Amino acid sequence: MTENNSDGFTTTLPVWVLCRPLQPGGPDWRELDHGPGAIRLPPGEEARLRINKLDDDLLEQLVREIKGCPAITGLNLAENRNVTNEGLTHLVHLPQLTYLNLSSCSVTNTGMRQLLPLRHLQYLDLSYCNRLTDEGIIVLKAMRSLVYLDLQGCVKVSNASLSKMRRDGLTIHHRTVV
Repeated sequence: MTENNSDGFTTTLPVWVLCRPLQPGGPDWRELDHGPGAIRLPPGEEARLRINKLDDDLLEQLVREIKGCPAITGLNLAENRNVTNEGLTHLVHLPQLTYLNLSSCSVTNTGMRQLLPLRHLQYLDLSYCNRLTDEGIIVLKAMRSLVYLDLQGCVKVSNASLSKMRRDGLTIHHRTVV
């Protein structure tokens, strides 16, 4: 496989690939493969990627490598503290994302605007993104497809702004750690 397509992608990065069938109620996520290398995805399945030791430049590279593969619906970028607002600008090339974990990344209020083009995003984990405040979180109100928002450990996010975010169909997890 020399170029990315709906059946897979080629990566130079050490990614873990999880997949599951698209049909509801099917089996849970299972480990499929890992990179670097050519990754072939089973037909009729969606994939999530997990990667460590990422920074903004490597996130840009990852997005370039996977943007031609619509079966990739999730990215777990948790604990990549060198991923910042600049790195988030590249996610616009992955409009199919339904799952994004940015837990413990170095994103701020400004970066939240970069997520607005992700119109299919249902699950967003921003836990322990300690630079986020009410100003950044309220931007996410425009993301009507969100069904779960994790803000645990976001100590600068107030209950007042969370009450403005609340709507039917959205679960917000927010418990500050003292």
